[in-house]
Parts: sequence; C-alpha cells; structure tokens
Amino acid sequence: MELEKLLQTIKSLLPKINVTNENISKASVGWHLEHSLLIINGSLKGLTMTNPQDYKPKFSIKKFVFLNFGMIPRGKIRAPKQFIPQEAPTKESIEKLLKLAKERLVNTQNLPAKSFITHPFLGDFDKKTTLRFLGLHTNHHLKIIDDILKK
Repeated sequence: MELEKLLQTIKSLLPKINVTNENISKASVGWHLEHSLLIINGSLKGLTMTNPQDYKPKFSIKKFVFLNFGMIPRGKIRAPKQFIPQEAPTKESIEKLLKLAKERLVNTQNLPAKSFITHPFLGDFDKKTTLRFLGLHTNHHLKIIDDILKK
C-alpha cells in the first residue's frame, strides 16, 4: 500500500526534523512531517466515524484536478487549526503520531468502501479516495521537504 511506504519515508526523515530553509518554507522538516501525520490520523479516524449510507459524492473541477493530477499549490491553502502542529515537533511527538497512523491504517482495511470523510474544500471522499488524497497530500509535503533538504 502506498501510504505504508510514505510512512516509512516519514520515519526515515526523523533525524532531519530541525532542518529549515526559509527560501522554501517558513516551517521545518519536522513541521511538515507532523502536519502530514495529523492529516493522516484525522482522516483515518474520520473514516470510522461516518455512516456509509450518508456518503454523497459530488463532482467538482477542483476535486477532479487534484485527484487526477495531484496538484496542490504551495503556500496557497491554509490547513484547518486542528492539523497545524501546536509546538515545535520532536522526534517523540512524530514517532507517536507515526505509530498511531500505522495502527489506524490497519484498522481501515475492514471498513466499508463507502466509509467517508468530508474534505473542507473538496467535499466527500470515500475510503479509496481518502487513501488517494492522503497519498497525494503527503507526497506534496515530502516534495517540500526534499526542496528544504537541497540547501
């Protein structure tokens, strides 16, 4: 599963959490890792909290472009407060979120296909689309981290 590989990549970046490059991002590598894990954990938990019968997919051009081309403009979208790290990320805080993400990912395997989350800008994502979204979003932040580390 793609998300499992991305979680391994996040783990491999733990030694670099304090690296910054203001020309690329105001945030550190650790901030991007923790933000990604907060999104992953929140979304995977969200899948378990919705009633699949309430799933209402709607077409949107933004959703189509994002899911098919993975385009997220840098620095243009503000994350909801609950997905913004509140303190400077530590190796321990990231490891704790990483462990939780792995557990939650395993727990989603038996959820119905129509389990869903509601994205604040793009609407409802069923389970498969949620996992695709999480992969695209995490990759977006890993690309920013790559650029930060290119100093």
